[in-house]
Amino acid sequence: MTCLREMHLEDLFKFNALVFDPLTEVYRLGFFLRHLAQWPELAVAATTPDDHLIGFIFGKCLDGSRDDTQLHGHVCALTVSSYYRRLGIASLLMNYFAWILDLRSAWYVDLYLRCSNASAYNLYCSLGYELRRILLEYYPGDPEEDAYDMRKPLTIDVQKLSLALASRQPVRLPLDDDSEDDY
Repeated sequence: MTCLREMHLEDLFKFNALVFDPLTEVYRLGFFLRHLAQWPELAVAATTPDDHLIGFIFGKCLDGSRDDTQLHGHVCALTVSSYYRRLGIASLLMNYFAWILDLRSAWYVDLYLRCSNASAYNLYCSLGYELRRILLEYYPGDPEEDAYDMRKPLTIDVQKLSLALASRQPVRLPLDDDSEDDY
């Protein structure tokens, strides 16, 4: 049985085994602290009944005023312990995240993932996410890796207008010096 609860500050000292998994993006501690402070309801832990951390999701809700989009959510980080994968925990976290955003009347949820992560791509497609575009050289490294930009319309977007501008064409995002971690 899996329990979901809000992530606590002390959880940040328990999740090294999850964060350093090869399929999980690594972020600085400040990234997690910022998300816990600004969007605590969108930082969710999956635990065993005895409160052992087995997965988490971090996200945020953006009003769109900066880029003329609708109110929407963004999944910043999702991971599940390798011992608990393929049990539906990632789907549980993603569906819970979307439900919280539905309560806020958000229009959609989006996320980025490495083009090489076929398992994650298949999971997100099964949850109703659609490929919007490819972000060229989004992930640093040698070589740099492209990312899929995926989006799922939420309940308020009955006509799926949030998918209307999907081009599926590769793009390069402009560098934004104003933000340490836009996503």
